[in-house]
Amino acid sequence: MRRIICFVVVLLIGLANSACGSPTAKLTVKVVDEQGVPIQGAMTFVSFSKPNYSGIGVADILKEGKSDKEGSFSSQSNTMNYIGVSAKKEGYYHSDVNYKFTSSSRLPNRWKPWNPTVEVVLKKKRNPVPMYHKFVEWEPVPELNEPVGYDLEKGDWVVPYGKGLNSDFIFEVNSDQRAWTDYNSSYKLTFSNEKDGIQEFVFDKDDKSYYKWLFEALQDGYQQLMSKFRNDSPQTGLQTNEKKGINYIFRVRTQTDKDGKIIAAKFGKIEGEIRIIPGKINFSYYFNPDGTRNLEEDPQRNLFKNK
Repeated sequence: MRRIICFVVVLLIGLANSACGSPTAKLTVKVVDEQGVPIQGAMTFVSFSKPNYSGIGVADILKEGKSDKEGSFSSQSNTMNYIGVSAKKEGYYHSDVNYKFTSSSRLPNRWKPWNPTVEVVLKKKRNPVPMYHKFVEWEPVPELNEPVGYDLEKGDWVVPYGKGLNSDFIFEVNSDQRAWTDYNSSYKLTFSNEKDGIQEFVFDKDDKSYYKWLFEALQDGYQQLMSKFRNDSPQTGLQTNEKKGINYIFRVRTQTDKDGKIIAAKFGKIEGEIRIIPGKINFSYYFNPDGTRNLEEDPQRNLFKNK
């Protein structure tokens, strides 16, 4: 008789969960720093979801709380199988993680595994500094087929084409446009000093932090020439050597001693590709003027806005 009663209770719980639609999920968020040490007091958010009653779209169910001394925060809800998890704390960069359940049980109506641990790594802010940040949005190149300097600190072409004084980047742009979708365009990027240069940087796909850059620029690996092209025609279609998911770190204004050892330089970074269309160029950069290799910008102190 007791077994029958227990079975009925389990059956009723399962039916109740089924009546709510999606299975129930429970998970525990574990917030840690880069060394794996638990972080207490981090605001933690778990975003469950379920179909709208109208049958159109999805409604979010947000649960939030602070991590305990073990860095943990647990939550549960009826939900679809995709779960969004995020955490933040003063002095750290926030991180966002997704979790997907792949199976469920009918009785009780639950996602499996029950209560998995989802780790969220928060990177500690080290030394965010003010930088010159500018999005050069399809800027017309003042002179084609000739080298033209761009001053990153002024955010402009060098004189006589603009207010710039230092040729940090030197672009030589070539364009031949016959129609809107029939053109050849390319550029060569060079630099003013022997030890200046640029190198590719790809974000780690497993890094879920808001801040994905290196904290300090590398000392070696800079190239003094970079070439890109973007061509289009009705016969061949679009052809380009531009790369998706690419970023760049650069070194400019490099000074050396008599033995060729670097004694001073300025560093910065470029988000995404430096893109080209006929007669115009497009890139987003951060330039650190303080003479260190620090790449950690303070987004609240853009030096262009504070001039």
